[in-house]
Amino acid sequence: MKKIKSDSSAKLTRWSFCVTKFTEFCKRTDLHGFKYIVMEDLSVVERCVWAGAVVISILCAAFFVTTAYSWYARNPIATVIESTQGAIWDVPFPAVTICDLNMISRRAARDLSNVLTLPENVTADFVFKTLKVAPLLHSSNMADPIQKRDLHILQDVLDLNNITVETLFKKLSPASSCGDLLERCMWKNTIYHCDQIFQHVFNTVLLCCTFNYYALDQPSNELMIFRHSTPRRVASCGYQTALTAILKTNPSDYYSTSVASLGILVFIDNPYNVPDFESPVRMVNPSTEMMIAVSPEQTYATPGTKSFTPDERQCYYSDEVKIPHIHKYSYHNCMMLRKIQILINVCNCVPFYFPHDGDSRICNFHDVECLENVKSPYRVNNESEEEDPRTLNLIKCLPECEHFDYPLEVALGKLFVNVPLGVTSFYEGINLENRSVLNVFFNDLVSTKYRREVYLNWQNILAAFGGLLSLMLGFTLIAGFDFILFFILKVAYDFLIKCFKNDSKPTNSHIINVEEHKKERWINNTRRKKNYSEHGKMFVKANERNRY
Repeated sequence: MKKIKSDSSAKLTRWSFCVTKFTEFCKRTDLHGFKYIVMEDLSVVERCVWAGAVVISILCAAFFVTTAYSWYARNPIATVIESTQGAIWDVPFPAVTICDLNMISRRAARDLSNVLTLPENVTADFVFKTLKVAPLLHSSNMADPIQKRDLHILQDVLDLNNITVETLFKKLSPASSCGDLLERCMWKNTIYHCDQIFQHVFNTVLLCCTFNYYALDQPSNELMIFRHSTPRRVASCGYQTALTAILKTNPSDYYSTSVASLGILVFIDNPYNVPDFESPVRMVNPSTEMMIAVSPEQTYATPGTKSFTPDERQCYYSDEVKIPHIHKYSYHNCMMLRKIQILINVCNCVPFYFPHDGDSRICNFHDVECLENVKSPYRVNNESEEEDPRTLNLIKCLPECEHFDYPLEVALGKLFVNVPLGVTSFYEGINLENRSVLNVFFNDLVSTKYRREVYLNWQNILAAFGGLLSLMLGFTLIAGFDFILFFILKVAYDFLIKCFKNDSKPTNSHIINVEEHKKERWINNTRRKKNYSEHGKMFVKANERNRY
């Protein structure tokens, strides 16, 4: 029974201590509403109402702070416009890749079919006819069974003559020389022979001519000619201040094309991207002058961004992921590599137009059926993309943290043959029949500059959380300092002092303090002696009165 009373008294003492300290805090804090909870001039009902208002404010503040932090945690990186006045000379000029819509030259196909060594059951006309469908090897279109059979025979003919697929398409291309596709070129108002500034590059089965191209890590000897250490740049804007070229189209030589039109395809992309049909492309028809105005955009990342993982910031730096044979990582190049990895997983071969090691097997016409399986949709026989064997061990692609973009604006004009062109020497001696003129230039002297920065940092958190807590509770830094000072220093100090005093008191009521007992006995004896003395004096006085 004594123990239960002791525990209840200890709990009562702790509760009274907490109530006392809470009352002291409410009276001294600057937080809104707390002082009204303990104000003695208010009634109990008013103080309860104020207590409910304070509790609701605390719950609302906790909810909004938690919601804000969850949003920051999901979006730790933000991209903002830093400036719309960035200098264009800080941005590399884009790569310009020019491809003829005609994939197979009629003249080249006839000449090749006449010089090949053929088996007894194969004729030159059969080879000439089959070369027309040769681009189906890496086309998005499907070949019919007859075409597949003919392509298998064509591959046997190529093996007999020791001709690779890459060599075949080089021989059949109408752009076997960049001079066959471009008649005259001008860069920064200086006229060049087009072979000096344009080099060959494959875009699937199209042999194209490219300018300012730096995607390959180890470029061919042709690409090394007149190659700068970094992509070219310009310091001016407007018409005829960058690249101008006269393009040739030969309608009589068209033999195989996938587009029902005549003309040239122009790809405008980052110099470090491998050109393909997923790059920005425009078509230039014969007897047309096209002006492509580029409005460059630059995105860079602040140093703090790199402290986050790629999954958190949802981007890669160029040095974090290495793509074989490619100079720099980009999302465009990564997606192309994924396609190549699928080809390797399914067909165990790589396309000839992708940079590869000499040990890799090149896809040929015997792989047509397998390549068609790769072109089919991912979901086959109710299999999800994750279950498809083609998606095994594929590289994970994320956008670049720092990159350049080249939005395009296009203007077209009709090209007339008999217009007097005496002002410029660029058109001297040029027959403009079946020709087109291409102009690629920067649209303005300034570019848009974006900054990718950390959004989840202590400055933003302080601003956001401080605003919410101030709105809900009137929280300030001084109030926070007072909260820490009161509960960590004052309350803790008082609690320790109280505990120390309680420990120093006797805990067993049956233990007798000897010194106190002696003191009490001495006091009682003294009082008793004093009483005896006074009683004796009174007795003497009474005897004397009786005597008289």
